[in-house]
Amino acid sequence: MDVTLAALSTDEIQEFVTNGFVVKRNVLDPKLCAAARDRLWAGNTSSHLRRDDPETWINGVPEGDRQSTPDGMNDRTGDHGWRLRELSGDEDLINLLPRRAFPWFEQLLGEGQVVTPEVSSTAADPDPRGSRLRGWPVWGGKELRGLYCKLPQERTNASPVMADAARAGAHIDPEPVHLAVSGYIDRVPQNGGGIALFPGSHRLLYEAEPSSADIARYSTLHPPHPESGVASFVLPIPPSLKDALADIEPFEFFGEEGDVVLWHGRMYHSATPNYSDPPQIRQMVIYDAYKKSVYDRTFNDRYVKGVRPSPPPSVRSRFGLELGPAVPPPDPRVEGPGLWDDWSDAVHTASEMDGT
Repeated sequence: MDVTLAALSTDEIQEFVTNGFVVKRNVLDPKLCAAARDRLWAGNTSSHLRRDDPETWINGVPEGDRQSTPDGMNDRTGDHGWRLRELSGDEDLINLLPRRAFPWFEQLLGEGQVVTPEVSSTAADPDPRGSRLRGWPVWGGKELRGLYCKLPQERTNASPVMADAARAGAHIDPEPVHLAVSGYIDRVPQNGGGIALFPGSHRLLYEAEPSSADIARYSTLHPPHPESGVASFVLPIPPSLKDALADIEPFEFFGEEGDVVLWHGRMYHSATPNYSDPPQIRQMVIYDAYKKSVYDRTFNDRYVKGVRPSPPPSVRSRFGLELGPAVPPPDPRVEGPGLWDDWSDAVHTASEMDGT
């Protein structure tokens, strides 16, 4: 797909500031979407799931097949989930999503201010374990978060509706990323396991804890353990904050191959049940964008990548791996204390109109 993307409009930037997300349709290259699907199934190590047999997708991963590599790069520990992270530096996937959407990142965060993605694996020089670049949770700016799949399940009378399921699983990611972009590499129908976003919820943490606007300082970093490689961010969240979601109707992002949604890094979001009929696997690529100043303050001299990728929380819990001590927070940011102070001038203008 050689067509240059149109810039985000003033209205779309205003929508992002007000609601915390903006949807863009028909963005991704169909050839690269097809390549991503092939890469996904080339990484299938399941004894149960078969690409050409939809019956094997329904009602989740059998208990005996819920496994993960110790580093979390190929993770089927969820009953209806499959997260393939070992392709995070794959050239085709980097071209598919972050390089495609990069001009939008700069519109929102400032020209020349965004960490650029890096390729660590090509067709001629593959990196099947994803160990060259990846050091979870260093997602943003250099690599994809991964290919995240949601398997279909049969809907019954006891099945929760989308809104209830979304509220139950809603969370804020702890990493200090400014924004994320999620793209579908195949069609995702309504009620087909699409990501749910809670409009306006990107402001909730800031309104409760204004210091959270300094995202590099507010998220506590536990750098990689020298033996296990385990690392983590911890995001302090007031225990009652999630109660506000009862009054917010979640937005279910569904659509066609190539559709994407840009969403604020402090947005409450959730996976939803996949009731697709005929059954389809929700296949989503995710990338997190860092502003250079935040990336530098978060990781430089504070996070030293080990020889192995650092496993995500689900895998850390499964294998009983302990965190090392937290490091002292970085110095406060110089941009200012407001929610949008370290975003672009275009976002500043929109936030003034929005009153935030």
